[in-house]
Amino acid sequence: MLVKRYIFTLKRRTHVATVTAISLAGLALGVMALVVTLALLEGFQNTIRSDIVNRGAHARVEPASGRRLLQPDVLASVLHDAIPDATVTRCIRGTCLVTSVVDAVPASVIGRSDVKQVTLDRVLAARIAVGAGDRIQVISPRQRLTPMGPLPVRLQVEVAEIVAPVSGNESGVIMLPLKAAQQLLWGSDVVEALELKDKTDPWRLGDHVDTALAGVDQNVNVQSLDELNRPLFLALSLERIVIFAAVGLMLLVAALNLLCNVAMIAAEKRQDLAILGGLGMAPASLRRLFLALGMGIGISGALVGAGLGLSVSWLLDATQALPLPRGVFVVSAVPFRVRPEAVLSVLGIALVLTILASWLPARVVSRREPAEGLRYE
Repeated sequence: MLVKRYIFTLKRRTHVATVTAISLAGLALGVMALVVTLALLEGFQNTIRSDIVNRGAHARVEPASGRRLLQPDVLASVLHDAIPDATVTRCIRGTCLVTSVVDAVPASVIGRSDVKQVTLDRVLAARIAVGAGDRIQVISPRQRLTPMGPLPVRLQVEVAEIVAPVSGNESGVIMLPLKAAQQLLWGSDVVEALELKDKTDPWRLGDHVDTALAGVDQNVNVQSLDELNRPLFLALSLERIVIFAAVGLMLLVAALNLLCNVAMIAAEKRQDLAILGGLGMAPASLRRLFLALGMGIGISGALVGAGLGLSVSWLLDATQALPLPRGVFVVSAVPFRVRPEAVLSVLGIALVLTILASWLPARVVSRREPAEGLRYE
């Protein structure tokens, strides 16, 4: 009853009511900013994770030592029987010199059993000035003995397609069918790794592969989707923590404002509190009174801010109000994705800060003597 009377009679005291409104608005804006920021981060990071799942391998089996994978057909057969939903791709990679009539540059050569035609990424195609239908020459560092002496192995191919560049590779990539890459890089049917994809359960495929190969006597390492993209996922986690801390400072400032507001109300009600104390109201009850008062203001602001944050995030995502340059990002507009656990964590932090901001004035009020409040009245 006292909390309701103290809050709803503040309109009679304009300065206290103004500070209370500012405190409530500050908490609401802080919570709203944090919810929208987390929704923005989750939207971009979820897009990145989905792109990795769609374009990259979900697990990789490679030799523990050396580059050659022993008995790749046996491993592929075991994995196919144990995980029938997964596709197994044989891979090799190396570095070769790629030449055209314009230029010659080093590039990463990737041979895969699921590749049927020669493809270049845009980085390499731009560096040697070729397009689909042009013929290029790939020169291997491996040499073969000829009547003229040792000469590097060469392979002339026709470019079938230009594709988007592989993230993190600045030298350019050329994709070849596995047989052509084996002839170029090894000269025999060598397989360096097995890459697996399982769209039904990509994030746990590495564990399934470990289980399937547990009884196979092969010296191999298994990398899961998280391990294959560990630097990127660590960067995304660090980004989330830093931005959360930076935007969360708004909540800290709003909590300090709430502390000043509760202290101002305590000063305004000094005479009333002294009378209540003189009538026998326990100090613990006075402390709970101002804790409830501060928490009432803080929780109201936090709930309003959470509602505004959810509404703004949904509206911006549904209307695609923030477009992105075409061809630069995977999506055409800034994505927003709200996670319920993120909203609950923001509300929890706001509640903790509200309790801390209300505790100090409540403690001061509970320790004040009733005669002190009536001395100058």
